[in-house]
Amino acid sequence: WAGAAGGGRPPPPPMGAVTIELPAGLVDPGESPEAAALRELKEETGYTGSSACVSGQLAMSPGLTDEAVALVVVEVDLDSPANRVPEQALDESEFIRVNRVPVKALLPTLRELERDGCVPFTGLYTLAVGLQLGASGLADASAALST
Repeated sequence: WAGAAGGGRPPPPPMGAVTIELPAGLVDPGESPEAAALRELKEETGYTGSSACVSGQLAMSPGLTDEAVALVVVEVDLDSPANRVPEQALDESEFIRVNRVPVKALLPTLRELERDGCVPFTGLYTLAVGLQLGASGLADASAALST
């Protein structure tokens, strides 16, 4: 995941806390969601990948805003020469630290970061819970959420 803020910099508004996120960004005019996802992945993490699939339009918080997103699943070959020493291309206003976490450790890692005052992005947290449910079932996911 990509974590915003940190390194002695103030937390980004409006959260007022370090956020734990997935690579994401706006789709530029004339750009497809797939192209935007691959561009943002490269800029924010330094990794290159290929689009595996893309969703239709997804609502973020339909009771509050008309914001919608597309979810793009990207495959990243960590053995590729292009990904051996990834280099970010961040904007001046961005501070992103990349953290690679084993899939099985994602939910416990997010819980630990929450205890440290970080705020996970809903989509990342939902992914972590879904992975836990798929691997271990409802009882283990419920236990992980309540710790």
